[in-house]
Amino acid sequence: MQNDESLTRTIQAYEQIIKNLEAKHKSELQAKDRDINFYRQKSLELNEFVKLLATRPVNVIINNEVKSTSQNKVMSDQSRKIEITGGTVTASGAGALSLGDISGTVANTINQLSDSAKPDEPGIKELLTELQTAIEAETDLSDDDKAEALEQVKTLAEVGKNPQESTMQKAGKTAMKILKGTIAGLPTTATLLEACSKLLPMIAKLLPLA
Repeated sequence: MQNDESLTRTIQAYEQIIKNLEAKHKSELQAKDRDINFYRQKSLELNEFVKLLATRPVNVIINNEVKSTSQNKVMSDQSRKIEITGGTVTASGAGALSLGDISGTVANTINQLSDSAKPDEPGIKELLTELQTAIEAETDLSDDDKAEALEQVKTLAEVGKNPQESTMQKAGKTAMKILKGTIAGLPTTATLLEACSKLLPMIAKLLPLA
């Protein structure tokens, strides 16, 4: 009888340990979800800010005449054509961009960066290209998560054009946090985890965002 009671207490103790571990794991996941949602919201706010800046008019002097136009508007004066863009190519038409459209836009933005000056050492252009490829190939990411992650890669490419500008520095740091939050929920076998553990510190050092 005493042995049965001892066994019962042991089982109850193990069950309590399991419950405690489950509660701790659930709490950690909830905290991680809150962090991801927070950084997603910051990313949305930053994107809205960038869109607002893009709508501000700029002045273009043509034949000593100042003409005001917004970015992304095309102007011409007889034989000449001046096209002002925000530095990236975006898809036109109604509806949200597909993953393929986003991928193309990201690749276009990355390609505007300079190649590495050292053939044996990758530069920011090469690192971002490798990161984009790793994100697109990750089978454990949904299309929505891939699209969001690629948007952050695009932001980092924009930072690479003017890495010392304070606003871009802030945008870059937010993008890095969102990328880290996105991969945090991946299983340990995900290849993107290994890629990001190598690429993100190198990218942060080159921009610099560390």
